[in-house]
Amino acid sequence: MSALALPNRRVEGWRWSDLSAALRGAEPPMAAGERHVIARLAEGAGRFSKFEIKAGDSRAEIERIGAGDLDMQALDVDVQAGGTFTLVSIQSGGEVALAHHRVRLAAGASFRHLVLAEGARFARIEAEVEIVGAGARAEINGVYFAGANRHADLTSQVRLEAEGAEVRQLVRGVARKGGRGVFQGKFKVERAAQKTDAEMEHNALILEEGAEIFAKPELEIYADDVKCSHGNTAGQLDEAAIFYLRSRGIPETEARAMITRAFLIEALPDWLEADVRAEIERRIDTWLGGAHA
Repeated sequence: MSALALPNRRVEGWRWSDLSAALRGAEPPMAAGERHVIARLAEGAGRFSKFEIKAGDSRAEIERIGAGDLDMQALDVDVQAGGTFTLVSIQSGGEVALAHHRVRLAAGASFRHLVLAEGARFARIEAEVEIVGAGARAEINGVYFAGANRHADLTSQVRLEAEGAEVRQLVRGVARKGGRGVFQGKFKVERAAQKTDAEMEHNALILEEGAEIFAKPELEIYADDVKCSHGNTAGQLDEAAIFYLRSRGIPETEARAMITRAFLIEALPDWLEADVRAEIERRIDTWLGGAHA
């Protein structure tokens, strides 16, 4: 596999995540075709899955990303009218961790997705959602944290091609010294997608000097009867809130962890199963303990 076949920082959408550099020397097999580059890498590794959810049916999946030094996986899912697909993606560890999800929604179908990314030397979790039926709904939530020498990239695109769709996206992330967090989100609303109601929000905290957060929220709208918005913030912890907790006898390290935890937990959706939510909260608590040791 030639490095020329892989995107680098000169390619739009990969400017903060150089896949060519990340895989230099690894030479994993890559399938031919027009699919996304991560999907072709996953297919070459035998980690590509494609399935259909029948009309009115529902299916829930938990995928774990980051097994071994190099993990590449992909899903291609068609959700027929009135169907529901729920996906929880947990990325933990690994040197290079890649995942791509392509989901197509027919009329009245729903897709619910939560990504937890703990970062790797290079981690990118990507979703492409195509809304092709009226009244479909997509909910995309994400939490990422990037410690020293860790890279966590959450990238997504929702393309709306039918009327009356609803999209909600909320991503929260944190980074400490030597860590890099990346968020890229795009809603593309075609002319046929009238009555679209779409909201995107990304918020990040820079916990230490030397951390990096890069964000690129986008709206591309061709319909004229829509309600679409996006928001993006990146900053530091509120020192007044830290002072308040310290004045109540809470040590500074613990106060910072408490505020950061509350910030991240807000991105966890209500539909999470209790055991999955408990696992994710444990992972957040573990990382915060390590980050503030």
